[in-house]
Amino acid sequence: MKMKLALLAVLLSGIAQAQEVERINLVGTETNSKRGSVSSPSGPALAALASSQSAAAVAAAPASSPAAAPPATPQSAAGSAQPNFTLVKDEFMPGENTLFYDDFTDMAAGDAPPHFKVRGGSPELMASGAVRQLTANAKGTLIPNLKSLPKNFTYEIVIQTGSKGRSDSTLILSSKGKQILHWWMSAQQKQIDLIVSLRAPYSELGRKRVTVNLDQPVKLAVWIQNGRMRSYINGEKALDFNQVDLPQIDNVEIENGFLGAGASLGYQMFRFAESMPDFSQVISSSGRYIARGILFDTDSDVIKPESAPVIKQIAKGLETNPNLKLLIEGHTDSVGAAARNMDLSKRRAEAVRSVLITQFNIDSSRLTSAGLGSTKPVETNDTPQGRSQNRRVELVKQ
Repeated sequence: MKMKLALLAVLLSGIAQAQEVERINLVGTETNSKRGSVSSPSGPALAALASSQSAAAVAAAPASSPAAAPPATPQSAAGSAQPNFTLVKDEFMPGENTLFYDDFTDMAAGDAPPHFKVRGGSPELMASGAVRQLTANAKGTLIPNLKSLPKNFTYEIVIQTGSKGRSDSTLILSSKGKQILHWWMSAQQKQIDLIVSLRAPYSELGRKRVTVNLDQPVKLAVWIQNGRMRSYINGEKALDFNQVDLPQIDNVEIENGFLGAGASLGYQMFRFAESMPDFSQVISSSGRYIARGILFDTDSDVIKPESAPVIKQIAKGLETNPNLKLLIEGHTDSVGAAARNMDLSKRRAEAVRSVLITQFNIDSSRLTSAGLGSTKPVETNDTPQGRSQNRRVELVKQ
């Protein structure tokens, strides 16, 4: 009898231990699940951001992106399939000289955006993997730490909207205390509306409605060059005006507005840059051209389709000047291992060289390539703007 009781006690103990192990495993699974789909009252769940990492990294990484965590199968220039840039219609030319850049990589959760003055509704940082997003859901204004804009400049943003309501973003340009121009963007359902207007006196320059997949990040851009103002949605031109004479812009604001419960707007990248003379003028006068409009995904040497205008301009310059020879240099910031950055920069430089040879029939003897990794920074690597300046492709006259 005593032996039977002892055996029964052992059996019950084993069952209890098994139940405890199962409970622990279930708790662990729940915790991991919560980590993968943490949500914030100011925007969509982080899991939604994770699903759009690839698209966000494209637009949020001017020039060559830093080497982040190594992928399972690193890509090489020799084996990577590059887009056919002779067919890409994208014509937006990003400014070469960055005036302001923020991808929120130096912002901690709960902090105020360090490179913006915030007024009204306070946006919150959300992050998932490589994607970081400043998300707002209440009316407010973001004022970038930017004192003025030159005559010729570009403005780029990457946004992710919520699935509910309407989200508005208005770029307001002012001069001497007076609002001069409004560039208004409104996203809802499956469309984006653009309205551009002068303010004093009021004059609408134009408006356009474009069907867009708002489940993915959307890149919007403005290009003002010699009185001509163009607006782009995902690289495609939506509006185009000329003889837009603006005074010196000394104040820049981005106003956020919402309509409907649950509406939100997330920014994944801001960039203002000065537009410079074209490739042929710069390379002939200075012997060096910084091509920050040549873009790559993080840790990839596949050139982004939106790099087409810059690559076409370089190819045209080589075609019109048959004696021109170039060294193509790849540069990264200091994020990641130095050896990996060096290899990445070499592959990216060679990718540019290969595209010019194979797609634009440039004689291979006129082009050489080199990767310099993070050894030649032009600015500090301690800020998002500095890192964005250091990620670049340079072309050097030989």
